[in-house]
Amino acid sequence: MTGQLAAPAIVVTRCNPFGHATDAGPRHLMGGLYGPEYEGRIKWECTNPSDGVWRMECAHGHRGQPMNLCRPHVGMIAKRMAGICPPCVMPPVARGLFEDIKRAQGAYASAYMTGVRDPAILRPLEARANELAEAMNELVADGTCHRCPLTLTERS
Repeated sequence: MTGQLAAPAIVVTRCNPFGHATDAGPRHLMGGLYGPEYEGRIKWECTNPSDGVWRMECAHGHRGQPMNLCRPHVGMIAKRMAGICPPCVMPPVARGLFEDIKRAQGAYASAYMTGVRDPAILRPLEARANELAEAMNELVADGTCHRCPLTLTERS
């Protein structure tokens, strides 16, 4: 020991409900279904100190990312953002189908926006999008995709 004394310190973590306080923002919108480009143009940070570390969980064992939250954000998130578990409503099989549906709809929209009006071209594109949508409806009907609420659980 050199004889120098260090001042005691308390580390205070800020509330970070959407990832802007410590990184580039949310990486997992709807469980990763959407990228940060879907977040919107307004980015803000909470200036409150964190009251704990919290995590969203569902009854099927899915868990979200740990979040440093203040009490007001715990209440807001528990009330407004806990309606569905993204992995339960969009399991991997449905996620792949969702991407296929977006591509099929995009192909139809692209053809239409470039002036294509020939039914011989548009009908197969429309039929493909509808076929994929029906497959998604079957996943909902058989319970593969289901709405499962989330619980905000304190970890610290």
